[in-house]
Amino acid sequence: MTLPIEKTLIIIKPDAVKRGLVGVIFETFENIGLKLMAAKMVKPDAEVIKNHYPGTPEWIAEMGEKTISSFKQSNMDVKTIMGIDNPAKLGQFVYDRLIKYWQEGPIIVMVWQGPHVIEIARKIRGHTIPYLAQTGSIHASYSFDSSVLSVSLNRVVKTFIHASGSIDEANREIKYWFGTLDFKGYERDVDKLYLK
Repeated sequence: MTLPIEKTLIIIKPDAVKRGLVGVIFETFENIGLKLMAAKMVKPDAEVIKNHYPGTPEWIAEMGEKTISSFKQSNMDVKTIMGIDNPAKLGQFVYDRLIKYWQEGPIIVMVWQGPHVIEIARKIRGHTIPYLAQTGSIHASYSFDSSVLSVSLNRVVKTFIHASGSIDEANREIKYWFGTLDFKGYERDVDKLYLK
C-alpha cells in the first residue's frame, strides 16, 4: 500500500514577515509533524506574483464568488458596500489588490511534505478570511481581518499564509517557484513513530 505522502506550497506573505510570525508559522507546521523540504525568501515583482495565480476568467469569477460568500457569512451585502455584485468584476478587484499586497515586502516560499499535507496545511492556516477562521488556526490566532474591513480601507483581505488547495495546484505552484528542484529526503523521529 502506498502512503498518502504529498507536497504542498506554503507562502508566508509580507505582513506576516513584518510582524515576525515566521518562526511561529514554521513551528506550527513542524509541531504537527510536517517536513520542510525547501524554502527561500524573495521579493517578487508584479508579473511573478500575477503568474502565481491561474488568472483565467473562470478563476477570477471564482474569486468574486468567494468575495460574495464571505460578505454573506459576515451578514453584509456586497453590492451595498462595494457598489457591484458581478463575480468577474469583484474577482478582478481582488486579483489587482492581491498583486499589490504581495509587493509590500519580502515573502517566504516553502515546500512542505507529509501525509495529507495539503488538507492539513489548509486546516492549520484556517479560513482565507481570518475573521471567519476556526479558533486555533493560525489566521484566527493572529488576525482579525475581514472582507468588510479590507473594502473600507480599499485593500485586499490580508490572508498572510497561502496554502495550495489541491494536488494539481500544489504541483503547478511548486514547479512555478522551484522549477525542477530535486527535493532531498531526510528522516526525523516523527517519521519513525508514524510512518514505519
